[in-house]
Amino acid sequence: MTAFESSPPSSVPRETRAIPDTAADDRVRAGAQVSLRRTDVECGAGSTAMLLALAGEIDASNSDWLAVRLSTMITSASAGHAGAAPSSGVVIDLTRLRFCDAGGITALVKAFKHARDQRLALSLAGAAGRVDRVLRITGIDDVIALHPEPADALAALRRRDDRTAQRPEGAPDG
Repeated sequence: MTAFESSPPSSVPRETRAIPDTAADDRVRAGAQVSLRRTDVECGAGSTAMLLALAGEIDASNSDWLAVRLSTMITSASAGHAGAAPSSGVVIDLTRLRFCDAGGITALVKAFKHARDQRLALSLAGAAGRVDRVLRITGIDDVIALHPEPADALAALRRRDDRTAQRPEGAPDG
């Protein structure tokens, strides 16, 4: 079973203000269980980041659903959601993810490519145990930034936003 939740995760630092998504539950009938929770986090200076928290297990039974759901969320981050300004980046929190097979890796890579196409930074955070090992063995950490904790990923995004804000107008992204 797969679920979509909309409440702020506990790993968001207290100094950030979370704007929870109000979307309805989204469920799939068979296979491993995975849930996806969205929170928009203020990063300062009017900038926001989308924090997507995964929990449970990703396998062949739910990876296609997850890929579509992540793509939808990334598109909404790029355009802005529920009156919020467009996000400058997406952090996928893997703290509560217990298992991820090749289908899950594929879903994460698709999310990364879609974020790049939308001109959004995407990073992964909080992977531990088997999930961390799979990400490193597959080399995904060579392509997608992998942070120890969601707060570290949000801080990296803030630093990136600060550098972008200081760059002269018309200068290329970098």
